[in-house]
Amino acid sequence: MHHFWNQIILDLNLLIYIVALLCLGSSLSSFTYRWHQRAEYEWKSEAHDFLELPFYAPKPLSFVRGRSCCPKCHHKLSALDLIPLLSYVFSKGRCRYCTKEIPLRYPIIELITVLFLVPLYFLPISSLEWFILSIIIMALICAMIIDAEHYWLPDECAFIVAGFATYYFYINDHQALLPNIAVAILSYLSIYCLRALFLRFRSIEAIGLGDAKLLAALTYWLGTASYSNILLIASFAGLIWAILTRKTKGEKIPFGPFLIAGAVLYFYVEQFR
Repeated sequence: MHHFWNQIILDLNLLIYIVALLCLGSSLSSFTYRWHQRAEYEWKSEAHDFLELPFYAPKPLSFVRGRSCCPKCHHKLSALDLIPLLSYVFSKGRCRYCTKEIPLRYPIIELITVLFLVPLYFLPISSLEWFILSIIIMALICAMIIDAEHYWLPDECAFIVAGFATYYFYINDHQALLPNIAVAILSYLSIYCLRALFLRFRSIEAIGLGDAKLLAALTYWLGTASYSNILLIASFAGLIWAILTRKTKGEKIPFGPFLIAGAVLYFYVEQFR
């Protein structure tokens, strides 16, 4: 009987955890949407300032202020419109006010957040370790979304991963810091050289420096053995995606999401081994 109640409590805690992750995913979907809007606004503002031209575009919403609204009709959303997954399902993927389709990005991001963070629940780690790893993975989710949608990897995400990984090493008395730094440098240089070769001999930018910075941060976090594994998983996943989506030779494919998926998969495989 005692075991029965313990199992119910465990299942209830897991359910609450998943609901919390769905809410977090909803916040990340809004955060990444506004992040790109603000970045684009700042780029244009700086360009106009440099050219000494007037700039009259309306300032986008901040990350923490301003209610969410429909991206089509801009009607402010109520609490009933913002219930993770359920609001999308019950509204059949359409805005209640203008009946236009709601982008599928919102439920997808919520599900990705659950998928990436649920395994942390089962790891034998402290609350502080859970917090650090959650921040790292959330930064990677943000980078994944922005790169998938806009072919741009924010440097801030890579810096967050590297910074919190350093703190994680510190609290765990990590002894392999120098090898991790070495593999991070190797990771960056390998992508940089690959990019330079394609520019030199093919006159195309095969891969961006954002990918180089991201891979450096990932291998710094996960260690020397992760380098080949992340690249192998990412390359294979990217190839499968290109085939399934029937990408042509000249079409771009964001590589960041595949690097991130490979890194998160590698992390959990190592943790549960």
